[in-house]
Amino acid sequence: MSLIIQANELKCDTPISCLIYGQPGCGKTSLAISSERPLLIDLDHGLHRVASKNRCPSVQVENYQQVLEVINSNEINDFQTIVIDTFGKLVDKMGIYVCEQNPKLRQGDGTLSTKGWGAIKIQARALIMQLFNKNKNIIFVAHEKEDKDGDDRILRPDIPGSSGKDLVQDLDLMGYMEMRGNKRTISFTPTHKFYAKNSLELPPIIEVPDNSVRNDFYAVAIVEAVRKNREETNRVRLEYDKLIAKHALNIDMINGVEDFNIAYNAMKEDATIWDSTLRWKKALKEKADAMNIKFNTAKGVFEQC
Repeated sequence: MSLIIQANELKCDTPISCLIYGQPGCGKTSLAISSERPLLIDLDHGLHRVASKNRCPSVQVENYQQVLEVINSNEINDFQTIVIDTFGKLVDKMGIYVCEQNPKLRQGDGTLSTKGWGAIKIQARALIMQLFNKNKNIIFVAHEKEDKDGDDRILRPDIPGSSGKDLVQDLDLMGYMEMRGNKRTISFTPTHKFYAKNSLELPPIIEVPDNSVRNDFYAVAIVEAVRKNREETNRVRLEYDKLIAKHALNIDMINGVEDFNIAYNAMKEDATIWDSTLRWKKALKEKADAMNIKFNTAKGVFEQC
């Protein structure tokens, strides 16, 4: 059996990694635990601020060793989503953990060295990979922090050190949550105002509905939307591959001017998927040039030179 996976055969139900950050009190934790079968690793000890009806099973951890114990245990088998609240506290506790393993990772003033921050990045990436290997969705929750970009001010996740920017590269989504009037929204498309990431092609701004009746927004609006997007992407890619193969066969069978015109007129009628039209036109021209045949633009036909 081949280990190679074709572009149109990618799995649609692979885990999703996401970071949610935003304004205080806008419901970041409630949104995160609206995911499918969530377990909250509560480093911020903030579950009591979530409405009782929306709470989920949680682990109240004091150090990173406890996080590892939970992740490595069979207790997480029944959960589909691991929510870590907050990412900033996780990084803090990772820093303590890596320095306990190697005290040389701290500088003389007690702050982390460059190698110490590197050790944190390794730990964080290993954590994400371990959860992915267990087929778990991951949601990190973070507070917002204002940063300067020249003369402009921009919001980003409040994560210590350089870890935030580096680790976001490993995530599928990063959404900024805020109040717009009396409505809560989450935005995955970056703007001049805030950092975001939308590699799974979600709508740029999504209104977060009231959760007084049921709290399943993330499971329905995010996970299900991503799954449907992946299925549609696979479907379109399959059609694209078929179209490219069809055009290649048509061009390969050309032996003369009449064949060029037949192939040209047939392929003009095909739908365009991505760069399919550009590709067959380029391939047709290359073959025509090789056979000393030119396209008469005025007449719209190929002719022998």
